[in-house]
Amino acid sequence: VLLLDEPLSNLDPKLREIMRFEIKDLQKKLGLTIVYVTHDQAEAMALSDRMLVMDMGVVQQVDTPTSMYNNPANRFVFSFLGLSNFVPVAVHDGTVWPAGAYGGSLECEIPPDWDDDRAVLAFRPNEIEFASDGGYRTRIKNRVFLGDYVEYRMDIGDTEIRIQTHEHKDFGAGDLCGVRLSKVKWYPAEEEVSDDERERRKVI
Repeated sequence: VLLLDEPLSNLDPKLREIMRFEIKDLQKKLGLTIVYVTHDQAEAMALSDRMLVMDMGVVQQVDTPTSMYNNPANRFVFSFLGLSNFVPVAVHDGTVWPAGAYGGSLECEIPPDWDDDRAVLAFRPNEIEFASDGGYRTRIKNRVFLGDYVEYRMDIGDTEIRIQTHEHKDFGAGDLCGVRLSKVKWYPAEEEVSDDERERRKVI
């Protein structure tokens, strides 16, 4: 068994990407079991056959990269694997209201077994889209062109979220638009663990 602890952390991005493939090829050629420790989710997903995510010394999930990305066990795992948006909501009479719901309610399906009146909706920047009609009404805060996609930032209720889309819309800062969630996961509205609490509970 070979243990590698953050072996690529001091390399520039291009060399880091090359070395990911080198390590993967080396593992296959030698038939080694490699325990690879990293805080970089891209490295974890690119190199591993099975991933283990820990938070403050506690194992949160063990699974294949694909299964973990598609079915994260909790909010922490969801936030570790890629960019994420989290929107706190209230559920009332079958309607989903974002905290500080200035643009009205959200159009999204409530899980059949959901019995709480609060929740946190989790979704990726590419899992929310502009609505040609209807949707949650909000204003573009800023727009950034990033080559093959454009990123927009806006608020849902009082929470800032980001959208990444390959469609080059004509929206600019201050423009009114409608957005709709295309894919969403529901998590309990538990309190986030504060930085002080994380420090106190660290495993030394």
